[in-house]
Amino acid sequence: MKQPNKEVDFIKLSFGLDSNAGLWNVVFEGFDQEVILVSRFEGKELEAIRILYRFGAIIEKKYKDCQVEPTGSGLLIKKKLPTNDLSLIREWTELMCNIREEMTSIVIKELGA
Repeated sequence: MKQPNKEVDFIKLSFGLDSNAGLWNVVFEGFDQEVILVSRFEGKELEAIRILYRFGAIIEKKYKDCQVEPTGSGLLIKKKLPTNDLSLIREWTELMCNIREEMTSIVIKELGA
């Protein structure tokens, strides 16, 4: 009998939007309402969290227009949307997913998984 694939999710990634504007403003007036893209990276293993903090420092140096905030289980990356451009959200999502894959591969290598 074949064993089920037990791929462990070392790093959890979620996305959100944060805004001081109400939903009405965002929907009907667009993303010029100071909307902030939020990417949340979380890990359970202590080494995964340390690696996330290191990546946070790299991201903070490389992308000056991002705000990186460490949390107890990982980090938050925030970026203000400068214009009403939905393609920017798509690009940001792809970038964060690629960064997640890089982080996961480093965690796996460092933990010997």
